[in-house]
Amino acid sequence: MSSPIFNIKSYYLHNLLNDIETGIIALPELQRPFVWNNTKVRDLFDSLYKGLPIGYLLLWEVATAEKYKNIGYGVDKKRDPRFLVIDGQQRLTSLFAVIKNQEVYDEKFRTKKIKVSFNPLEGKFEIYNAAIAKDINWLPDIGELFQTASSHNFINLFINKIRVKKGLTPEDEDTVSNNISKLYGIMSYPFSVLELSPELDVEQVADVFVRINSRGESLNQSDFILTLMSVYWDDGRKELESFCESTKKVPEDNKPSSYNHIVTPIPAQILRTIVAYAFLRGRLKYAYLTLQGKDLEDRRSGIKEEIRNANFEKLKEAQATALDLTNWHNFIKIIKSAGFVNSWLISSKTAYFVSYAIYLLGKKRNLNYRILEKAVRRWFVFSVLTQRYTGSPESQIEQDLALFKNEGINIIESLEEIINTQITSDYWSITLPQNLNSSSTTNNVFLVYLASLIFNDVKVFLSDIKIKDVLSAEGVNFKKSPVDIHHLFPKNYLRKIGLTSTKDTNQVANYVYLEYKDNIKISDKNPLEYWKEISANSYIEDSELGKLLQAQAIPENFFELEYPEFLKQRRSLMAKSINSYFNKL
Repeated sequence: MSSPIFNIKSYYLHNLLNDIETGIIALPELQRPFVWNNTKVRDLFDSLYKGLPIGYLLLWEVATAEKYKNIGYGVDKKRDPRFLVIDGQQRLTSLFAVIKNQEVYDEKFRTKKIKVSFNPLEGKFEIYNAAIAKDINWLPDIGELFQTASSHNFINLFINKIRVKKGLTPEDEDTVSNNISKLYGIMSYPFSVLELSPELDVEQVADVFVRINSRGESLNQSDFILTLMSVYWDDGRKELESFCESTKKVPEDNKPSSYNHIVTPIPAQILRTIVAYAFLRGRLKYAYLTLQGKDLEDRRSGIKEEIRNANFEKLKEAQATALDLTNWHNFIKIIKSAGFVNSWLISSKTAYFVSYAIYLLGKKRNLNYRILEKAVRRWFVFSVLTQRYTGSPESQIEQDLALFKNEGINIIESLEEIINTQITSDYWSITLPQNLNSSSTTNNVFLVYLASLIFNDVKVFLSDIKIKDVLSAEGVNFKKSPVDIHHLFPKNYLRKIGLTSTKDTNQVANYVYLEYKDNIKISDKNPLEYWKEISANSYIEDSELGKLLQAQAIPENFFELEYPEFLKQRRSLMAKSINSYFNKL
């Protein structure tokens, strides 16, 4: 057996946190941002409190660290790092953020404060919330305990506070005291730490990083590609991260930037477009292997530097194309022109970035830009409607990109052929109405229906306000939105006739946008009653009321229908409306 490239040591938690605070322990550039949710952080503290094992840490000892990131946001370090974290970043960042009361920088380029709460009487952890903050039985932020000089004084103050408010039995006081002491004691929790040899270079460490993380689900293939970029093209990774961060920030002095109102990607998402354009690959695993320098035609061969260099050149060219601001904003314009004026209307980010790749590949073929834009617009909506890239989409993406491998093929006709094969007359008349049988406002078909209303410049029901002006991210931020989602058959009316389940009352086919003033007037009245009032008192002519119902895909006699029949007819009309919209694209 070869000699191990690591040493095993033991660290107490307080030693690790002090080393992070002073800067002795940091992160290498190849690490991703902090991605844990608050529930995972809470469960980590619960495990430490109960003395459960939470796995080893892997640190790399370095003589000098030229490329590294500090743990914690905005923390001044006293020295350059001696160790870089290869495995254990999420755990250490969580512990440091909570115990040292520090903000962290997440994958969406935002700083966040993590608070974990503790109930000393029950020995229970929970995520901080407003209710806990008001409950004297809880320690709202356990970070306060670790900031105190004396746990004994802290315990006495906490017990006195509860005693004054409601009283405690001697047994309860002992429980509270013991449990807070036990929590404070996690600072002496022992960690097993594997220290990688300082003799290893960054390529070897990156290989260790990928080998370890590929066994679980903690990282995916895009993370591995970003790791390779950190090693072989660090400027490219930084450029990609900066581009994504800029999509969220209004540029100073109106300078050109990636900022927009429609989509704010993380690097892994736009990497999908880059890899698709560079290698016509949907399976990121293959892109990772080829960027390593492996010959995919000869799997038995080892890593070849010339292959790696050649493929990184392709990656660089593809990234320059994908991050080109003209390309970026032209594609956003295409999606926006289809009615998707807000990020939440886009139910599939994968469909968005695959469609972006198809747009760029079409440009590379010098296709007529008007024809290409129409084709891409239809492809995106088709992909969202059919959920083409939902679940595990990589094989489907690979299959679609294979069209571009044949130089003699007519791409536009090929894409249209796929659409026509998938979307038949039965799809519009049977499948689509069935897919609208949903109570979720994030239902993919319902969101396309809303986009169709925006595309067709439809007004809010019974109003002169256009729906696009309300739903657009560029609209005014109202203190009170002038428009509400209205139930054509009001919820309380449905409850009176025995339909109490929100799955029944909140059907998307029961929704329409309405000015809140009209919504208040309608209140809980049955449809026949309120429609008679609208017909009698509205300034809108009767003939125009019929057109309004048609524009909103509402049956013209909806107020006379039984609720189940109304839903059936409205779903059918909504599907026909989407069909008409799709044909106009």
